[in-house]
Amino acid sequence: MARLRDHFASSELVRDAEFVALGYVDSTREGTIAFADSVKYVRLAKKNPAISCLITTVALLPDAEGLSGVVAVANPREAFYLLHQNWVQQERYQMPFEAYRGANCQIHSSAIIAEGCFIGDDVVIGEQVVIRDAVKIGSHVTIEPGAKLGMEGILYHRTDDGPRLIKHGGYVEIGDQAAIMTNAVVVRSVHDTDVTRVGRSVIVGLNSVIGHEAKVGNRVVISNQCVLARRCVIGDDAFLGTGVFVREHVNVGRAAQVMAGSVVVAEVGDGAVVSGNFAINHQQRLVQFAKERQMTDHP
Repeated sequence: MARLRDHFASSELVRDAEFVALGYVDSTREGTIAFADSVKYVRLAKKNPAISCLITTVALLPDAEGLSGVVAVANPREAFYLLHQNWVQQERYQMPFEAYRGANCQIHSSAIIAEGCFIGDDVVIGEQVVIRDAVKIGSHVTIEPGAKLGMEGILYHRTDDGPRLIKHGGYVEIGDQAAIMTNAVVVRSVHDTDVTRVGRSVIVGLNSVIGHEAKVGNRVVISNQCVLARRCVIGDDAFLGTGVFVREHVNVGRAAQVMAGSVVVAEVGDGAVVSGNFAINHQQRLVQFAKERQMTDHP
């Protein structure tokens, strides 16, 4: 339990209140402190009963009326992540699982496994795998050589000397029967109020990257060299072809197909088939390609 007055100057304090966790404005953990630097996010915070405290600006204070705790600063994002880094250093983030090593696991001697992670039964872990203690792995999971789970991701703030990485304090969940292929990377979430999740029976292809707080549903196929940016959501039974990039915060619907090489920057509906850069309906893309090729062949 913490109070705003213990972390912010009295000149910044608008209304004092307690908080127990750090997170974003959509956090489901009761007693969360978040930041908001736009009217949109202040309003989302007000609608969320889990948010007890908000870091915002003086200009946005009228929109923050009704929130229990409020501080007003010049740069809410920077203030929030300074608080976050203090919590990381003080080891105040807590994993929602206990350390565990299941039965019948096959773990190569060259793998580096943190003591605090959770590994279910019948898990196979190959050569040079790295698993940090912020990872929970289900049963019957296969992790191929060189895969890395629970890593830091690219989250930074700028200083006069250049960008500085912000350490992550959250965790990763890997569902039962998943397969994480060679050199794939799964990044841990930033806070313990959220999670990076790979669902049941998912295949994550070679050299693919799952960004922090991405949510991959069940039975998804992620082909080789894909990048799923932070907080994107991939629905159950979706397919991502080789080299797909999914932008942050974008949803790919249930049973959708994203063809190889696509760059997804907008929502993909359930069952949709898209392709291209930027990705659109696959049939439209084929027609467009045919027309462009015809113009090239017959100038």
